[in-house]
Amino acid sequence: MWLAFALASALLLAIRRIYEKELTAQFGNFSLSLVLQAATLLPLLVLFFFLPLPRDVFSLPLSFWLPLSIIWIVLYPVQNYFLYRSLREGELSEVTPVSALLPILNLIPSFLVLHEIPSAYGFVGIIATVIATYLLLTDVPEGARLGYNRPVLFMLLTIACTAIGSTLDKVAIEVSTPVFYTFMNALGATVVFSILTYMYDQQKDLVRVKTMFWKLALLGVLLALAFVAFATAFVLGPTSYTLAIRSGGFLIAALWGIFFLRESLSKKKIAALVLFALGTLALALG
Repeated sequence: MWLAFALASALLLAIRRIYEKELTAQFGNFSLSLVLQAATLLPLLVLFFFLPLPRDVFSLPLSFWLPLSIIWIVLYPVQNYFLYRSLREGELSEVTPVSALLPILNLIPSFLVLHEIPSAYGFVGIIATVIATYLLLTDVPEGARLGYNRPVLFMLLTIACTAIGSTLDKVAIEVSTPVFYTFMNALGATVVFSILTYMYDQQKDLVRVKTMFWKLALLGVLLALAFVAFATAFVLGPTSYTLAIRSGGFLIAALWGIFFLRESLSKKKIAALVLFALGTLALALG
């Protein structure tokens, strides 16, 4: 069952990244984060009528609130800042594949907190994914001022935050329910990004919401479903392998960038995409 939810999350994640790439041209890093998080709140409230909630939401333990607080205040601001810089400055086909590194970066916190370890297949996937990441990170034009691909580096920082947050997600979800946790996650993030939007003078971007309302509303529904599917898969399956399946959605976004956005296709990028696909498959088989 967890596999079906993880696959659904992977597909919806790919659609999200394609939309987000477009929206980074219209919004700042924090204003876009605010708009997207706020757009999920109403759909998530609707899901309250169909999915289970905690018996007593007012007596949830510290293991629910502490992970959420760290995610809201520390991880989300750093993660989304680098995510949207990466998408804005890089190509989908070079930055989205780095998501395949997520289950690998998650191994350490998963082992320390959840006592989960990878299988032999998992270690093969780790090696392939690390090599692929190196290829993308060093895929720069000849004579470039920087010896590394900066958007790829930004995505690496994003994925590192996501890996830590994913373990914290699982701790909090296990003492609540997927839909309630997802709603509280989005609600707190909306408050934090509202503050950051005004602190960094990005509130002027919000006037664009009116002209893009229906697109953002549809995206909010997709994100809500993606979050709940991911949270449900998290409860039912092993953390790193759930992340491996979910991260496989990068391939759809990368192919979209290559075929529809006419992005560049170097030898290093081709080799990296193949290794990412094989690495993710090995992690999933594990």
